[in-house]
Amino acid sequence: MNGKTLTVYKLALFTLAFIFLLRLILPFAVQWYINDTLDNGRTYTGSVGDVDIMLWRGAYRVEDIFIFKRSGEIEQPFFSAKKVDISVLWSAIMDRTVVATVLVTAPSINVVDGTSTSRSQSGENENWLYLADQLMPLKVDQLTVQRGAVRFLNPSAGVDVSLHHLDATAINLVNSRDLSKNLVATLNATGKTTQQGTLILTASLNPATPLPTFDINLQVSDVALVNFKSLLDTYAPFDLEAGHLEMAMELACDNGTIEGYAKPILHNVDVFSWKGDIERDDDGIVRGMTEALSGFVAELFENQEKDQIATRIPISGSLDDVNTPVLSALGGILRNAFIKAINSDLEDSVEWEDINKTEPSTQAKKDDLATKH
Repeated sequence: MNGKTLTVYKLALFTLAFIFLLRLILPFAVQWYINDTLDNGRTYTGSVGDVDIMLWRGAYRVEDIFIFKRSGEIEQPFFSAKKVDISVLWSAIMDRTVVATVLVTAPSINVVDGTSTSRSQSGENENWLYLADQLMPLKVDQLTVQRGAVRFLNPSAGVDVSLHHLDATAINLVNSRDLSKNLVATLNATGKTTQQGTLILTASLNPATPLPTFDINLQVSDVALVNFKSLLDTYAPFDLEAGHLEMAMELACDNGTIEGYAKPILHNVDVFSWKGDIERDDDGIVRGMTEALSGFVAELFENQEKDQIATRIPISGSLDDVNTPVLSALGGILRNAFIKAINSDLEDSVEWEDINKTEPSTQAKKDDLATKH
């Protein structure tokens, strides 16, 4: 074996040893970097558990992610996740674009309304976009969430409500014509509310416009109001002893101009009961009379055949000044009660492409008339 061949073997051996050592050290280096970055937050700090590197497929996995408020007075983390898988999209690399897909398993967000600022957390006053950019410099084309949850808690009032079993997929977030002929990003999500109730959300977003352009469809069904009793007792001026909620909503926005509607429907509503409000809850005579009056009004405007209270609320205007007419909402209640019951189906009547094709506004007509004169 001549000297040149020996040098080649040594170089190959050194390269293999270097790759092995790098593979051995890399997970610990990435773990240290993530923990150090999460600790740079102003109001929140965090940590992660194991980090696995899969060089052969350009991916890594982070497990046991926790983000807590720095005050240390809140037991629940603001955010947690069992694991996050990040993979490079090889088909995009072939097109000379570096993007990734992200899978988040069992994430949970806990919003807390406490007795003081240090005992409350909502995620405000933190630059989450900056932290995300430091942790994930690659562009994300697809984000998938499995078995997620969002909780709202008020420990002093015993409030604990949640949206759970949340599954969502957002696609085409990069919005690059190199990856997709269509610049529109889409979101599909489903979830369940506390104990009973479902939510279905579909949305699309076009980031190529100067002002927000999006289309959102939301359906909520079979939400048992009694499961939100602690929340209603704390934040609403009356109790709902029974009933369930359905709702359909469509919102479309084209360059900051928004149109849409919301159709909330309450079935089998029971606002007041002597046993529930006076005997068990000890509401007192004044609150009891208020709730009894609320129950009378609810019964008056209920569609007796369908046993429901409902309305259709039109939504329009700009994002800076959204208009929800009170008279239209009241008219919807009367129409539901005395003319025709409102259903909770989506109307498929709102699309962002149609917003600027509608009749000009009253002010626009006035401006046009003034111009002619």
